[in-house]
Amino acid sequence: MQIILDTSAVIGLMDKKYIKHEYLKKIFMGKDNLYILPSTTIGEICYMLNSRFGNKIELIFLQEIIKSSFQLELLKDTDILRIIEVLKKYDTLDIGYVDASIVAIAERLKINKILTLDRKHFEIIIPRGFDRFDILI
Repeated sequence: MQIILDTSAVIGLMDKKYIKHEYLKKIFMGKDNLYILPSTTIGEICYMLNSRFGNKIELIFLQEIIKSSFQLELLKDTDILRIIEVLKKYDTLDIGYVDASIVAIAERLKINKILTLDRKHFEIIIPRGFDRFDILI
């Protein structure tokens, strides 16, 4: 199964004190899952990991990308157009660039499964090609 990762899920996985850490860990241990990490989330993830846990945890995360635990998905020009549309359409929700980029990438890849702790945004957004996002937390 292909799953798009949101920043919040990666932070929850790295934070051993997080209440849903073990649940996230079980999801990540799924052998048949392919985890797609939008490149747009990396800066946000690194900032949050470094500010909460220090640079050692940030480095561990970056090493996991290199080890190919995740499939890195780069942003395309057409994604930027869709990001603008999403930000305009949902302007009252304060979605932000990273979440809008996740929407654009998920739509382009035709994947509606998102691993996120951010139900507030992803439950409301209606993706192109799907009735809704399937949120796995």
